[in-house]
Amino acid sequence: MSEAPGGSVGPIALVVEDDEDTTALLEVVLTQAGFSVLTADNGADGIALAREHRPALATIDVTMPEMDGLEATRRIREFSSTYIVIISSRSQESDILAGFDAGADDYVPKPIRPVELRARLAAVARRPTGEIVDGPAAVPAGWQAADEDAARSEFLRQVVAGQPLEELGGDEEGEEEDSGKDGREGMLEIGMRFVGGWIEFRGLRINPARGIVVVDDRLVDLPPEQVELLEVLMYAGSRTLSARQLALRVRHQTEETATTTHRQDERWIDALMTGLRFQVKDDGPTPRWFEVLPRAKYRLVKPTSDDAPAEHDAGGAQQD
Repeated sequence: MSEAPGGSVGPIALVVEDDEDTTALLEVVLTQAGFSVLTADNGADGIALAREHRPALATIDVTMPEMDGLEATRRIREFSSTYIVIISSRSQESDILAGFDAGADDYVPKPIRPVELRARLAAVARRPTGEIVDGPAAVPAGWQAADEDAARSEFLRQVVAGQPLEELGGDEEGEEEDSGKDGREGMLEIGMRFVGGWIEFRGLRINPARGIVVVDDRLVDLPPEQVELLEVLMYAGSRTLSARQLALRVRHQTEETATTTHRQDERWIDALMTGLRFQVKDDGPTPRWFEVLPRAKYRLVKPTSDDAPAEHDAGGAQQD
């Protein structure tokens, strides 16, 4: 059991983990994210440190001797509102749901991807301590609240649960309706996975509630409109959308409330898509994620027989 460094000004993070290599990795990631780190190699010591130091964040391994991480999470949650992240090699749907039921705020499967984890935890580091831990606390100068959209987080939960999406905008007059599927069914069909608040699609990951995008462990800083466009495309699953449909959805409008013409939307979405593809390095001759079709239409690249995921059903997906 280790104590937090004396005189530190950053928020405290608690690592409860019995594997030394994982503990060392988490210490590096958390320190880079702006935390002062203290560690425990078992649940009982972790609970004691959480009670004494009131950490802003705690990462807890599930598999530990004597007391597993789920029980430690439940006990810490009894007296603390610290942001708890379960770290586990177990990543089936039932394991993730058990972590959330125990009181965790997020779930990170092993092997840990350091860049992605740092992006997720840095958002917590920017939150004032008083927003994370109960009771009065000094807020270091320069901290800002993390950007987190509760409505978008709830929307993701509804999608993962299989609730139907609201219309993405009607098909343009005279065009055939696309045969693809949107929402959960269409997303699973092309191999997307849901882990915590994240959507993952072949190395491209987005946390819609926080506007964080990670590509192959590389954090990508996208403008808000490109993040919105990416989110709409991900929820569209295997369905093809026109520029008009994308534009209305990004602006949260309908045909009745639209303030632009079809031609204006085509130019706008073309510019947004060009910028998005450049930022994620998908602007080569063979697209990895985004397919640009004739007549200003767009869709996600569908898997081939060589790279199609083995499991498309709900049991093969990981849920929020």
